Amino acid sequence: MRSKRSEKFYSIAQAKAKLSEVVKESQKDDVLITKNGVPYAALISYERYRKISKLMDDLYDLYLLEVGDPSKFAEISSDKMLDEDFEEV
Repeated sequence: MRSKRSEKFYSIAQAKAKLSEVVKESQKDDVLITKNGVPYAALISYERYRKISKLMDDLYDLYLLEVGDPSKFAEISSDKMLDEDFEEV
């Protein structure tokens, strides 16, 4: 089983000052950028982004299979699913 990627935290000022280093670090670890000490944004590798996007598309397709006729749920889209808080989904 693959181990969970570690997370690195940077304030916005730190990330801005070390942008090249932070981007390089995002290839092996998830980088969380904080604002006033609270996680505000995440920087991930492009490959990880592609995998997450594909997973979301696949989950959306499975969701449509489960609910049946997708025309009844026209207001639901994979983009809308991403707008929701994870606790609510």
